Amino acid sequence: LSSISTTSYLCSIIIMLTLQGNTRIAFLIFFASHIPITLLVDGQAFFRRSFYPKVLRDVVDWYAVTFKDSLMEHPVEPWFSSLVSIEVIFQLPFFFLAIYALLQQSKHPKNRSICGDGAFKSLCIIYGSSTATTLVPILQCILTDEQTNMSEKGILLGFYLPYLIFPLWLVIIAVSNEDIFGGVKASKKEQ
Repeated sequence: LSSISTTSYLCSIIIMLTLQGNTRIAFLIFFASHIPITLLVDGQAFFRRSFYPKVLRDVVDWYAVTFKDSLMEHPVEPWFSSLVSIEVIFQLPFFFLAIYALLQQSKHPKNRSICGDGAFKSLCIIYGSSTATTLVPILQCILTDEQTNMSEKGILLGFYLPYLIFPLWLVIIAVSNEDIFGGVKASKKEQ
C-alpha cells in the first residue's frame, strides 16, 4: 500500500510539473480570467480613465476603497502604472498565445502548431520571470502599508498572490522539462 501511495504521489508531482491534466486546466483558467482583468480593471492604471465607461471606473473605485488597495486608487502612482504597462503591452498578448497553446494540447502531437520545447517554452520563462519580478514591489507595498491592518493585508495578498504563484509555477515547469507539455522527443530514427 505504501509503494502505491508513493507512486501515486510522484505521478501527481510529475503532472504538476508539466502542462497536462488539471495543471493545464488551472493555467487555462488563470490565463483566460486574466484577460478581462487586465483589460477592464488593471488597464485603468495605465490607460486614460476616460477611455472606460463610468460603471467600470466605479467598480475599480469601489474595489480600491472597499479592500483598501492603495495601488488602484486614482491617481495611480507612476511606478505602478509602469508595471501595469508591462502587463498590458507584453503579458496580455502572451495570455492569448498561452490559451491557444494549451488548447492545442488536446490535438495529436503531429497536428499541434505550438510545441512545448521551443520558443513557447522560452516565452513561458520570460513571462513568468518578468511577472514574478513585478510582483515584488507590489507585495512589498501591500505588506508595508500602514493604512491597512493584518486582515486587510491578508485579503489583498489573496488577490495578488495568484499572480506570483502561477508565473513562478510556470517558470518551474519550463526549467524542469525538456517539453513543458510532457512530450518526449522522438529519436532521430523515429523522425
